[in-house]
Amino acid sequence: MYKRSEADPIVGTLFDGRYLINFLVARGGMGNIYQAHDVRRGHIVALKMLRPEFGNDPVILQRFQRETLAVSNLHHENICQLYDTGCTPEGVHYFTMEFLEGQALDTILKEKQTLPQNTALLYITQIASALCDAHNHGIIHRDLKPANIFIVHTANGEEVAKVLDFGVAKLEEDSTNVREKLTNAGSTLGTPFYMSPEQIQGKEVDARTDVYALGIILWECLFGNPPYTGNSLIDVFTAAIHKKLPKLPSNLKRNKRWKSIYAVLQKALQKDRNNRYDSMQSFLRALEQLNSTKNNQSSQNHPSSTRPSLPVITHFHSLPTKIAFIVCSIIFLCICAAVTYFVFFDNQEEEVQQPQSHTYKFYSTPSAEVRVNNKIVGNTPLILDLDTQPPFDIVFRTEEDDFNFRVDQHNNDIKGFMVNLGQPHADSPVITLNSTPPGADVYINDHLFEEKTPCKIPSSEHSITHITIKLQDYRTESFDIAPKGSNVELNTTLSTSPL
Repeated sequence: MYKRSEADPIVGTLFDGRYLINFLVARGGMGNIYQAHDVRRGHIVALKMLRPEFGNDPVILQRFQRETLAVSNLHHENICQLYDTGCTPEGVHYFTMEFLEGQALDTILKEKQTLPQNTALLYITQIASALCDAHNHGIIHRDLKPANIFIVHTANGEEVAKVLDFGVAKLEEDSTNVREKLTNAGSTLGTPFYMSPEQIQGKEVDARTDVYALGIILWECLFGNPPYTGNSLIDVFTAAIHKKLPKLPSNLKRNKRWKSIYAVLQKALQKDRNNRYDSMQSFLRALEQLNSTKNNQSSQNHPSSTRPSLPVITHFHSLPTKIAFIVCSIIFLCICAAVTYFVFFDNQEEEVQQPQSHTYKFYSTPSAEVRVNNKIVGNTPLILDLDTQPPFDIVFRTEEDDFNFRVDQHNNDIKGFMVNLGQPHADSPVITLNSTPPGADVYINDHLFEEKTPCKIPSSEHSITHITIKLQDYRTESFDIAPKGSNVELNTTLSTSPL
């Protein structure tokens, strides 16, 4: 639950002619958060206000604005929703967002230390789903921690986890210059216990950085502390980079569900990001598989061999001697078989079978709804890991038009599709192809093109052009592009993640 903080002179005033400030919720490094009543719309909001002394600092202002930009297009139920943004005549920048009633996950963990297995998996699965949406919009959070996860209790008694604070999110369109300025200004690029090895070492981050941080949070929910701790910041960083992940406690090793969870954590927390789940979508599927696993044993109780109770043995003395001997022999053999199973078989490590998925990219002009076998999977631009088995149909749909692609077989490339659903306006359509990084070889209908990316490619007005992009050390990408009588521009970021 949010708590009222110390008195503040703005409390009780009408801010920007619209927001009646009820109380101060929290003070932050760049600004304050208030609970306010939006007198225009008639509802309660959380109002985040940049402190006036930072209003003329271009770097601080840019970081404040990037949080607004990061969440403005995100409308996932597990992401705190942005309502409005504004700037007062006095130059005070602010935005309003959903006011949440509940508790931050770090507060819950301080009180309870650990969470029940099912509760922890529920929270983390919901956050992974939210981050899939963010990643599909080109936004990487970079500062996931329990303090940025808020647990809300809905009217029907359900618990919903929501992601907060995209203030240091990485946007795909950021220029290197902007990132350097924000970093040099001292912007927090992660919280020590939850920072991935690549973050600690100052390397470029991607979606797998959020996978790692979310894995750390799941570990803490289950075991009470992050896996890598120490007496100093250097100790924590050294452990995260060099130490092995702690082993599953011996009293849990015989429990199949715990072993499955540990296997998922092992993959999510690989120090080399190329060995982690290659996307949040893959991590989400693994979590969903854990949630769907039926476990007939309590997570607090673990299998152990049992012996027949004394009354059963005593009962056999009333039987004829031979029958009693046979029955006792059968019971003894069953006990031996059970002990043998637990000693030699049940203690073996199990690999969690992950569903095989393939990466697809979807682009269109204008933005379109994407359906796979008539099931809506999102809106363009969109990157998805699909485990749907071919053949299947992909449909791009707008209010005015739609276009269909057919997938006949999987391949080892990242498969992509692009279509122009606008009005035709070119007799000889041109495909402008850009890749990040540039300098990739381009193959058109399996023939090497004379230019590398970036380049312009002539295409047919009505047919689909098949383009393949290859660059050493990056995954090959293959696109089917339907210009439909219009010039199109395709911008793709090549992935270093393994197949």
